[in-house]
Amino acid sequence: MPDKPARTAAYNALKGDLNRYEANMLLNNLAHEAVNPVMKIVTGYVIESNDVGGLDCNDLADRLRAAGYELPDGEDD
Repeated sequence: MPDKPARTAAYNALKGDLNRYEANMLLNNLAHEAVNPVMKIVTGYVIESNDVGGLDCNDLADRLRAAGYELPDGEDD
């Protein structure tokens, strides 16, 4: 996973010549780019779960971890 690209972009936007609208658009685009790979993983899991079956939430968690998305520890929730 990239190292906090939205935070870096926000900092650069505040330091740079971007107005609030441009900075907001930049952050929205970065958020979309960050969420898109996760949504592809989740969508693939749901489709496979419906079509094939035999999957549970641990399979989804494993796929997310394999892609580099660390999940919070279930005991802390």
